[in-house]
Amino acid sequence: MYLALRELRHHRLRSLLIGGIVTLIAFMVLMLTGLTRGLAHDNAALLIETPATHFVTTRDSGGVFTRSFLTPDTVTRLQAVAGAQATPLAQSFATLSHGDQQLSGVLMGVQPGSFMNPAAQQGQPLSAGSTGAVVDESLREDGVTLGDTLTLKPGGETLQVIGFTRAARLNHQPVVFVTLQHWQTLNPRLQGTVNTVALNAQGEAAALAAQLPGVTVHTRAAALQELPGYREEQGSLIMIQVFLIVVAAFVLAVFFYVLTLQKTPQFGLLKAIGASTRTLAGSLVAQMMVLSVLAVTVAALVTLGAAALLPAGLPFTLTAPTVLGASALLVAVAALSSLLSLGSIARVDPLIAIGAST
Repeated sequence: MYLALRELRHHRLRSLLIGGIVTLIAFMVLMLTGLTRGLAHDNAALLIETPATHFVTTRDSGGVFTRSFLTPDTVTRLQAVAGAQATPLAQSFATLSHGDQQLSGVLMGVQPGSFMNPAAQQGQPLSAGSTGAVVDESLREDGVTLGDTLTLKPGGETLQVIGFTRAARLNHQPVVFVTLQHWQTLNPRLQGTVNTVALNAQGEAAALAAQLPGVTVHTRAAALQELPGYREEQGSLIMIQVFLIVVAAFVLAVFFYVLTLQKTPQFGLLKAIGASTRTLAGSLVAQMMVLSVLAVTVAALVTLGAAALLPAGLPFTLTAPTVLGASALLVAVAALSSLLSLGSIARVDPLIAIGAST
């Protein structure tokens, strides 16, 4: 450690340049991590934070809710198996107008009093017989307030906003919750069918539901992956993150390998006066670790500061555990990239190295 710190202080400009490169790469990785999680939450907050453990759809729907149509008889049989742990959900996409403004949303029918009935952060929740709507709080950014009227297009039906809830977005659109009875009134052509039945159950209830003919039971994680566009969007962003980490490992490995070759005479001299290969290798690893930890710490602080300045509507989510996990991964990659240089140190011959420098 002494040799590592001494060299870092002696070559300040070189240390700053290498640290700056690591900082930029770490900053990009952290920003992409925040964007990946933010887009995931904006795309599927309803599924990510739902209390449901499983979702039941028709077997031919592939787990996509909008392609699944469960008959009232199937819903009755599911509720007979799971009781209050099963509740039907109906979903449709809707265009709404708010004054002169056109809005897109997901119209979701739920049973009042069930575990899927959204809690109202402001206003009141849905109740039996209600014809109002509880909407995601993101609609506030479009000027929607309590008591406002939303008009469904093109039919002209109206919904009064009676409450706001949080974490209710699907397919990057706000969810508009209405009672299941009212949803079926607004969608008469579906003849009383629903898209899925949510289960808040583990073990036996889910297994019994899976035995019913014509249906498939999906875990919440599986349903999330089947959400149209979710897997593709997340896969692209994660691939970019992986490439950045690979680039970081390659850049650091090359930097320290070249520096190790340049310092071959010094290593030879240190070996000649009694320094062991283990000591020199430890100094190199310690030097890289110090640079990496400082650079990643600076990148994390800059990222958190930048996140606070981002517009409110930008889908960006970065929590402390996420920052710590990504930072630890980057430091580990930096430590592994130093292994390329250790072989060069082990092969240094003191006589040849000293002779080459004279």
